[in-house]
Order: sequence, then C-alpha cells, then structure tokens
Amino acid sequence: MLLTSAFLINEAAFPDQFTIFPWMHSACNQRTDAEQLRGVGVPDVPPCDLVPGPNFFSMCAGDFVEVYSRDESAGAFDCVATCFFIDTAHNVIEYLEIISRVLRPGGHWINLGPLLYHWADSTGDDMSVELSLEEIRSVAQQLGLVLLREDVVDAPYIANQCGMFKTVYQACFWTMVKQGGDASDKQAESAAGGHSHQHPGSSPLPCV
Repeated sequence: MLLTSAFLINEAAFPDQFTIFPWMHSACNQRTDAEQLRGVGVPDVPPCDLVPGPNFFSMCAGDFVEVYSRDESAGAFDCVATCFFIDTAHNVIEYLEIISRVLRPGGHWINLGPLLYHWADSTGDDMSVELSLEEIRSVAQQLGLVLLREDVVDAPYIANQCGMFKTVYQACFWTMVKQGGDASDKQAESAAGGHSHQHPGSSPLPCV
C-alpha cells in the first residue's frame, strides 16, 4: 500500500497514465472473459492536480497515534479528512482525541466510512475498543467537536462494477467543527436546530 501510494504521488502526471488489471486473477462472479481481463486506468485524478504547486502535498508513513500525538501537531490543521479510517483504531476514542487536538479552533473534521473495527476479532493481547455510532457522536461532542452535517451513503468497497458480487457499506458521512472562534460558534448554533439527514443511496461530495 505504501509503495503504491508513493509511486502514484511521485510519478503520476496525468489521468489514466497507467493501466492495471485488477480482476485478471479472480475467476469468481465474472460475467464474461472480457470483463475479467479488462484494464482500468489510474489515477483518475493525479495528486499533482489537487494542489497549487510543489511542496503542498506530502505523505507521512507511520502510526497515526504516534505521528500526530507530537507537540508540533497540536492545533496545526484547519481540516482533517478521514476515509474508511477510524475503525482501524485499537481504541477509537484515542483517534478522536488526536483529531480534536490537531485541529485549530474552527477547524473541520470530515469523515466517511463504516465501523468495521479491524481488531474486533483479534486474539491475544490486542486491545479493541468498539463504540457505536451514537457513542462516537457523544465522545466527539465531549471533545469539543460539533456535528454540522450527517448523511448515510452507500459506499462500494473494492467493487467490480461489472461483476456479480459487490460489497456496499451504508457508511456515515459527516462534517464536524471544533469549537472556538466566532465562525465555528455560529456554525454550531445553526446546526443545533437539526443536522442529521439520512439518505441511503446518495453520493458523497466529490472532494472527499
């Protein structure tokens, strides 16, 4: 995963620059031979198109807790975006604490994903703290994160759109703001009247 990410970040210059064949070794649930052997162009959007110039994008390989618990990360970010991520934690509360800590007052947390806790069925000494969605909202609120918007969206996972089998999560998609500062307080006040919108089958915003 890290090698692929590093390659695309550093080498991809235009859309569909490289062709991969992700299903050629998988014979299950294929409708035709041609669909099994079809290629897919990557990346759909080159990372260089997402930033205004050099040195605006970087990749940090490491444990989220270890990397962003450092003092220099406190209040360092205007926005934290997590995609299919928070359920990778041994202790999801620890993730929430770090997200709140690294955000500046008025900063936003955008999250998309399910709660398929990776360590739930582990054996041995691996800790796993598994909260419900309701409990995560409550912990986030106690950490000063105010829910502005919440939707439920159908999120295919490693889906072969031409295949006979698909995994689709009804994932939670939300935006929260860290309290502090006039702008975030006004946003929190406007969100207090009602912020939950359940739309199974809707699509997340393109930027996430």
